[in-house]
Amino acid sequence: MKRGGITAKLFIATAATFILFYVVVLLAQLLVFPQFYEHRKMAKLERDAAYLASVYRKNPEELRATDSAVMLRMRREDVNFVLTDFEGSKVANDPFRMHIIRADGTALDVSLIYIYLTYRSEFEQLRLVPGEEVTLYGERGETGDSEVFYPYYIAKAGGDDTPAQSAGDKGEQNEYDAIKGTIETVSVPGLNKPARRLGLLFLALDEFFPLSDTYTRQLKRMEPVELEWIDNFGGNRSGILIQPVPGDDGEINLLLLVTSLQEIKETNSALRLFFAYLGAGGLVLIVLLSMLYSRLVTRPLLILNKRAEQMNSLDFTGEEPIQRKDELGNLANTLYELSSKLGLTLDELSTANIRLTKEIEQNKELEQLQKDFFANASHELKTPLSIVRGFAEGMQDGISAGRQEHYISVIVEESEKMERLVQDMLELLRLDSPAVKLYKSTVLLSELTDEVLQKLVYQMREKELTAQVILHEERAVQVDAGKMEQVMVNLLTNAIRHAEAGSTIEIGISGTEGSCCYYIHNKGDSIPEPYLKRIWERFFRAEAARDRKSGGTGLGLAVVKRILELHECGYTVENKDGGVTFTLIFRL
Repeated sequence: MKRGGITAKLFIATAATFILFYVVVLLAQLLVFPQFYEHRKMAKLERDAAYLASVYRKNPEELRATDSAVMLRMRREDVNFVLTDFEGSKVANDPFRMHIIRADGTALDVSLIYIYLTYRSEFEQLRLVPGEEVTLYGERGETGDSEVFYPYYIAKAGGDDTPAQSAGDKGEQNEYDAIKGTIETVSVPGLNKPARRLGLLFLALDEFFPLSDTYTRQLKRMEPVELEWIDNFGGNRSGILIQPVPGDDGEINLLLLVTSLQEIKETNSALRLFFAYLGAGGLVLIVLLSMLYSRLVTRPLLILNKRAEQMNSLDFTGEEPIQRKDELGNLANTLYELSSKLGLTLDELSTANIRLTKEIEQNKELEQLQKDFFANASHELKTPLSIVRGFAEGMQDGISAGRQEHYISVIVEESEKMERLVQDMLELLRLDSPAVKLYKSTVLLSELTDEVLQKLVYQMREKELTAQVILHEERAVQVDAGKMEQVMVNLLTNAIRHAEAGSTIEIGISGTEGSCCYYIHNKGDSIPEPYLKRIWERFFRAEAARDRKSGGTGLGLAVVKRILELHECGYTVENKDGGVTFTLIFRL
């Protein structure tokens, strides 16, 4: 995990969020939860007390009958209460009961709550069942509870195989009333949580009743009393609510409800251990989340960052985008499309730049050619003009009559050279014009050659030259006949001018499937190798091999080159077989 990277930042953010949440929950559990839990428990106690009070006002017997719908509901909802008076004499809802039949046949209602709570282990060993004879030592309840007997000691007679058993304290002789009888029914809840709470309820009844004068006055004003109490047996904290309810006879009875607050301490202890495990689990979760972030978020971002760095280096070649149906997938697709478009744009710009560079170079070359053209044209015209001027001035000065014809012939000859030069210059300008057009037709080069040779027959006779045309599978070509005749005139004139006297000029025409080859070969001085590529330039002469007297205007081959380029024909020149060969390649 790179320091300062997004994975580290996500890890820190996740860890900080978890730690903050963990600290808030821990502080809430330590500082707020106990009060919240106590408030919630006491609020439930108040709601239960209000409900029981409303039931009592409508039908008091609903709270006295142990199998009534209200009592069954209270047991399901784990609501423990007792209906009593200001003296604490129990009126209803005592589950620790026993009915015995005395020797005289009378029935007696016995409350086992005291002996159960005080001598529980001994009492449980008794295992009282209906039909057994028991001896009770205790006393009756007071006032409204006088029909209930509260024993402090219970003894069960032994059988043939079992010894006698007892639980409680018999007290001094004649201290308590002694009653004997046979058990008819017995009800003792188990040691589950509701049973323990019932026991807690009766412990509170024994602890707070009879009530103090302060509580009595408050309750007689129909104001409930809320208390916190720690019992002497288990040291458990409990919440107590005493709700006054008016009876049918005008007397005030009391609903006593008890709820344990000790569970808060137990819950807090369990929560501390739980939060310790939660913290350890949270650290593991953070590590797993960082790995998940690295796979789901960081890895695609790193790929996108690498792609962006490639784009920054003008490298737009990359892999396919990340296949994801989320924001990162959309970003990858957008970046891929952007890279592709930038790559295409860059290629187009590069191509345009190359084309523009070539055009600039061509323009520079053209500009240089124009400069060279005008310089060469000025130079070429300067010499004949100087000659014409000199001979004209000589005639003006009054030369002898015998020399006038010579002067006139020189002036005419130089004038003809200047005329040819101007015509060639104008022809080049026409050929360089974008408006130049070619009027092509089907032509046999052999026929066109014969026509040109007939026009040059007198020049060939002057040097005793002959021409030989060699044909091999000649094919017709599509050319502008007029301009192609000009090409042949220039090439053959050039060959005649530089051929050895009495030699033969060889002209070859051969065809293939896709082209037609045309060449002219003359024997004579070769062209120096450095000049072979330059002879097509305007006004260029290989002066070392061909002096000015034998040369033309210096524009003939430039005209040939331009016409061939317009026809998209290939052309070469080479020193071959003791002379020079010009070769043209026509595409069919």
